[in-house]
Amino acid sequence: MRVLLAIMCLVTCAQALDYKRDVMPIFKAKCYDCHSEEGGKIKGGLRLDDEEHFLKRFSKNEVVVPGDWDASYLFVTLVRPQHEKGAMPPRNKGERLTEEEIMTVAQWIHEGAKIDGETGKKGPDKWDPKKLLKFKEGRIVTEQFGPAPVVVEPAWEKWTNAKGVEIVARFHGLSKGKVSFELKSGKKVAYPLKQLSEESQAKAGKLAAPSMMEMEGK
Repeated sequence: MRVLLAIMCLVTCAQALDYKRDVMPIFKAKCYDCHSEEGGKIKGGLRLDDEEHFLKRFSKNEVVVPGDWDASYLFVTLVRPQHEKGAMPPRNKGERLTEEEIMTVAQWIHEGAKIDGETGKKGPDKWDPKKLLKFKEGRIVTEQFGPAPVVVEPAWEKWTNAKGVEIVARFHGLSKGKVSFELKSGKKVAYPLKQLSEESQAKAGKLAAPSMMEMEGK
C-alpha cells in the first residue's frame, strides 16, 4: 500500500503545472477585476477566466511564449516595478502577486504553459526559474543578469523664484537654461533658470554639475 502511495505521489509531483488547476486561482484572486467576465471588464482584450480565449491570445504580442518566461509579456508585466507603465496590476488597482505566485507563473510557462489540454515546448533546463529567479527586497533579480538597478528618486527640496515665491519640487536636471522640476502634483515643468533666485540658481548649477561632468567624460 505504501509503495502504491509513493508511486502515486511521484506521478503527481511529476505532472506539469496546469493553468486551470495551478495558475487560474492566482489570477482569480489578483487579476479578475480587470480581466474576466466575472469582473465585468476585459481590459486589453485579455480574458483570464476562459482557457480557450486565453490560449488564443498566447501568440498575440507574445503574451505567453511556452517554455520562455523571460520572453512572455504576461510575466514581464507581473514583475515590472509598479510605478512603471504597463505594470500589472497598475498602482492602486489591485494586490501584487507574491514571490511564490510569480514563481508559479514562471514555472508554468517554463514547463510549456499547459492550458486547455495543450502543452507547448518546455524550456531548457538552464532556464528553469527555480535556478535563476531570486528576489531581493520585493524586487526580482536573476543570477545571469544581476540585480535590477536601484532607482533613487531625487529629494523634495524648497526653491525660490526671483520674486521670493517658494517652490517645492524635485530637481531632474538643467539643460539649455531651463531647470527640469517635478512638482508635488506629479507635473513636470521646464523652469527658466533666470527666473529663480540667485541662491536657487546656484543650487541648480551645483546639482547639475556631476551629471554634466559625466556626460563630458571628466
